[in-house]
Amino acid sequence: MNIHGVQLLGNGHILPNPQWKMRPHLHPFHELIVLMRGKMRVESANLRIEAIAGDALLYPARIIHAEWSDATAPVESLFFSFHAKSLKSRSVVRIQDSEGRIRQMVRWLDEDKYSSVPYIQEERRILFQAIVLEFVRNAQPRDQPTVLSTRQYIQDHIAEPLALEILARQARLSKYYFARTYKTWTGRTPMEDVRRIRANYARELILSTSLPLKDIAPRTGLGNEYAMSRIFRRYFNMPPGEWRRHRSARS
Repeated sequence: MNIHGVQLLGNGHILPNPQWKMRPHLHPFHELIVLMRGKMRVESANLRIEAIAGDALLYPARIIHAEWSDATAPVESLFFSFHAKSLKSRSVVRIQDSEGRIRQMVRWLDEDKYSSVPYIQEERRILFQAIVLEFVRNAQPRDQPTVLSTRQYIQDHIAEPLALEILARQARLSKYYFARTYKTWTGRTPMEDVRRIRANYARELILSTSLPLKDIAPRTGLGNEYAMSRIFRRYFNMPPGEWRRHRSARS
């Protein structure tokens, strides 16, 4: 399942209520439902779902569905309406947010829904795209063991020089076979994954520490501030210094 051109329209919060029920209906936009606690039932065409806390559900546009809360464990959920140009699914999709990433991100998104600060609205847009991408990731078959071991190796040696030959050698595969099959498995080349993992680690250090940017760049294998800034603009649409200032202002 691929989703591109995502545009968040709005979101809301369903509080626990054993009598809550939505009769069969449809809407012209897509909807993402994230169960924070409790249970609910969903019916759509011949599909019957008993969703529990930690589940996330995607309702494609114009798909008739009905929902109601479990009486003994009333559901609490956050819901998000959105457009997505490339979403082609014709049935409800359910995933399990086993690592809690989606639930954490939707909490942040919901907290800022009434903010009128321009940069927070831009952060909301980027954050919702990340939520949708995480949903898609969970909906895909799990990664191959070679991919998992390669990513672990990258994280363990993130500050060291990493080349295709090094990654292929640790995977015990020829360079060309490794590069070809890795992209087949993940949709990215091994070195693209290296840059993505380094960028995410750099962002984590920027948001969770007070380390100067000039120290973070070599720690994450990004070389220097200039190289790190270029990577940040590519993945996060803003330079690292601006990202840190925005987070500091919100705190």
